[in-house]
Amino acid sequence: MRYRTDHPRASARLAAAFAATLALHIAMILPAQAQGTPPPPETPGLVNPVPITPACPDTGRGGTSIDELGGSVLGTCWGKGAAGPNREVSSELVWQWYGCDQWLPFLPGSNVSAVVPQAELFLEDVVARGLDPTVTYFWHTVECTHVQQGGAADGGDIVQTWGWGLLVIGTTTPVDPTVLRDIAAARIDPEPPTPASSPMWSEIPSVVRLRTWLWVADDWVPIEEQESQGFVTVVVQARPVETVWAMGDGTDVICPNGPGVEWAAGLDDSDTYCSHTFESAASGLDGTATLRWTFRWWLNGNDMGDFGDFVRATSMTFDITEIQAIESGD
Repeated sequence: MRYRTDHPRASARLAAAFAATLALHIAMILPAQAQGTPPPPETPGLVNPVPITPACPDTGRGGTSIDELGGSVLGTCWGKGAAGPNREVSSELVWQWYGCDQWLPFLPGSNVSAVVPQAELFLEDVVARGLDPTVTYFWHTVECTHVQQGGAADGGDIVQTWGWGLLVIGTTTPVDPTVLRDIAAARIDPEPPTPASSPMWSEIPSVVRLRTWLWVADDWVPIEEQESQGFVTVVVQARPVETVWAMGDGTDVICPNGPGVEWAAGLDDSDTYCSHTFESAASGLDGTATLRWTFRWWLNGNDMGDFGDFVRATSMTFDITEIQAIESGD
């Protein structure tokens, strides 16, 4: 995650300085008939073009491509494509998208001759401009080449090129935070519970009309995962909520808000909130301990509430015996 302490205007000043330097350099190499470099507007506009076609031909000049109607666009790709927007894009529309029309109107032959990424925006830049924080943005230097065909005294063209650096383009697809949430949630996969009882279900039979204590012999703690994109971070927490014990005799025992109390010598039956009393002897009763988990999530630290649950289960087998009383004649 990227942070910076200086004000977003500093980025604009740096970009403007870069643009001015580039413009001065270009002006020095222009032909004599070229006009002076247009001054930047008082408040440069923020230009956010439509999505860029990611699949485009590379002619060896940094992703150079030609739009459908012949305008050269360097460093990006426009127009129809299997992976891009299904629309035709003219040089004039590209001229408007990149803000070249802030200085001079489009004339035939004019084009956006270069779009060069310079630096990624910081969080305060994104927030200050009201941009989508799930998208990664870059400052770009844009080079505009204006052509006035036949405008020179000798009948030649007047060609004017300038660069500026205040364009912001999103370079990743916006992501719904719930998508990040679901990605994080999918990584949470706790083990099934470890059911325990007293008498221990796997070792000693329970006794008719005597309480069988039930508990889960696992840590009763939440599990967290997080997922980030851009300046958006989603934290997902799964917390254990309750255990439902199917005892095999048609009874379900629901034990909420904790794993249950592990039996120990000296404890009273009232010390457990999770137990069951069998009413008749039986052998091989199929039971199940099902632990339910609930999801909760946070978006950049803001509690977004619960959004679903899941269960993990472990099978058990209960044997129940009776203690026979012997009546004496004494």
